Amino acid sequence: MGWMYSFNRKKHQRRINKYVRAINKNIANDDLWRGRFVVKQVGTPHFYIYEDKSGAELQNVHLVITDLKTGTQVHRWNSGNGWCHFGGSNLWRFMNDAIVEKFDVWRKEDDLYKRKEDPDYDFNNPKVREKWRKEWQV
Repeated sequence: MGWMYSFNRKKHQRRINKYVRAINKNIANDDLWRGRFVVKQVGTPHFYIYEDKSGAELQNVHLVITDLKTGTQVHRWNSGNGWCHFGGSNLWRFMNDAIVEKFDVWRKEDDLYKRKEDPDYDFNNPKVREKWRKEWQV
């Protein structure tokens, strides 16, 4: 039986975690963003077993994308199956929409490509993360 028919809650959770880790890894290794955005799951989703016992899914999976430079966040709820369908494409689309539309970094920042080599914008470095965190927490 496939993952969708499993009654094991942890199996469903691992599938979501797999896609979240993949997104965070890609953002961390991206030449332009260099770890600037982070996706996290908040809270515990509800595990729902279908009435006819044909399968189960996680519902109300709460994901948060944080812009580490500005401290702004975007929240989205969806079912576990909704995030994981088609290789996690809904999760990738959510990440793209958050960067382009919600955070609006393309219009607000003109020097995105100029600072690709600037070490002050390498968010994979813990010192840089702490520096930006202090700026937006004030």
